[in-house]
Amino acid sequence: MVVETAKAHEGQRMLVHAGAGGVGHFAVQFASYFGAHVIATGSARNAAFLRELGAAEVVDYTAGPFEEAVGEVDAVIDLIGDVAHETGSRSLRVIRPGGLYVNGPTGSFPTMREKAEAAGVRATGFRVSPDAATLAIVTRLLESRDVRVYVDRVLPLEEVAEAHRLIETGSTRGKIVLTVAEG
Repeated sequence: MVVETAKAHEGQRMLVHAGAGGVGHFAVQFASYFGAHVIATGSARNAAFLRELGAAEVVDYTAGPFEEAVGEVDAVIDLIGDVAHETGSRSLRVIRPGGLYVNGPTGSFPTMREKAEAAGVRATGFRVSPDAATLAIVTRLLESRDVRVYVDRVLPLEEVAEAHRLIETGSTRGKIVLTVAEG
């Protein structure tokens, strides 16, 4: 999403919504690693964490509208969509003409294409399609510790409902891991 679709690079301004979450914490790191100026939205509690991951700027979405603090960006990686506070629609306002909006959660912004066209920006959804070359790059970045996995909590498989509930709160940091068996 960040590298192959938005083509993160030096000099690019990229906004990442939900930057401290399970997918977002990777998006921030990948964008930063490939040279983008990363602006991440998150809560005040996650500001230091997001900067540690590589965000050049952190916008506390609880303090006011992100679009008033961001300025113009080249690309938005939206891991929220339009289902919460019209984040997707509001994101279109900060993208430069011809810039790119990438929606991660499938189905979270059903009118994305029409609204993006009206705003004069490109838009696409994203679904994971792993291939060997991409996975090799991810593996190298993880092994070199240029990209890190942050684990918020480890729960036994029997607590899968609790893990799902935690993720649905939208306030987990990084990943929730389920253990399948002791070993």
